[in-house]
Amino acid sequence: MHKFILFLLLPVIGVAQQKTFNIQGTAPVAKNGCKVYLNYQSEGKLLMDSTAVKDGQFAFKGSVKELSYARMVFDHENKGSYWVLNIGDRFYFYLTNETYKVAVKDSLKKATVTGSPTQKAYAAFLSQIGGGFMNIIDSANQEMSTADTGAIPAIRKKYDSKFAAMREKERKFISAHPDSYFSIVALTDVANRAPMSEVETLYNGLSEKVRTTTPGKEMKSRIVATHTIQVGLAAPEFEQPDVNGKLIKLSDYRGKYVLVDFWASWCHPCREENPNLKKAYGVFKEKGMEVLAVSLDDKQTRNAWIKAIETDGLPWVHVSDLKGWQNEVAVLYGIRAVPQNYLIDPEGKIIAQNLRGPELTTKLAEYIH
Repeated sequence: MHKFILFLLLPVIGVAQQKTFNIQGTAPVAKNGCKVYLNYQSEGKLLMDSTAVKDGQFAFKGSVKELSYARMVFDHENKGSYWVLNIGDRFYFYLTNETYKVAVKDSLKKATVTGSPTQKAYAAFLSQIGGGFMNIIDSANQEMSTADTGAIPAIRKKYDSKFAAMREKERKFISAHPDSYFSIVALTDVANRAPMSEVETLYNGLSEKVRTTTPGKEMKSRIVATHTIQVGLAAPEFEQPDVNGKLIKLSDYRGKYVLVDFWASWCHPCREENPNLKKAYGVFKEKGMEVLAVSLDDKQTRNAWIKAIETDGLPWVHVSDLKGWQNEVAVLYGIRAVPQNYLIDPEGKIIAQNLRGPELTTKLAEYIH
């Protein structure tokens, strides 16, 4: 038991001694020519690499400065990255500067992975919490894909229960392993459903090393946002470039009512809400109302962001630093889901939040006459 606990803690803070990661893969020779993709983040940038199986082998090499959540995908039929990245044969893991030996027999998802202490620790963590978020999501999607429409609510309820059970195990893991990197991973998931007061208590129990990792700093920003981003308080100032690179400040809108709208081109609920927002904008623009849209798109989806603005006919100012969920304004405001918005009065004070549909028009009519 003591060895198991030590094993969970030892490899997960910082990166290993070697300067690069090396992924050495083997696969049946029948898979020769099949593409393999690797996605991971490094210093806030989303990186993608690919290779092909040759003589029953494939390999990746690179470096990271901190543990990075990664996705490897095996394209068995060479359908292309667009088709396989989200629904193909995939393997999720934490990438650091270690050697990973990946032996694929029939599928990457069931591959044997050896050589990396971090991966072994991550597998042990997943075992403790009951499989992990993506495993539950994949199982749910697979069951729903073959189910009748009438069975969907029961399936959703079933997997909601699995998520709830997993988060209880994550809470226990966090409390028992304050020095494990995977405790901040667990807390990030717990925070999606738990009150921030509980999240803050769990966060304060983590070691300083864990709190100063990138996800630890992001969690700290979310906690701070619960105290500072509130109705009745001043909206924090920010500055980001618009679609042409011009820097736009929130304070540029002082003297007007401004709706700061967090969205993304890939967010279906956001796109569905855009007609309501356009309607409200058409009614109240001449009375002093503006919209400042902050996109959580990244560099890879920049073109999709520009196209969504044009397709949806959104005439207001759009800004983004193209860092996805690490968008500096989104982090400052504690944004973990979109769509989300804040209505700010002419003095710069937050007066309402998350206004959608008819409620947006009703609330605007209370203030703008």
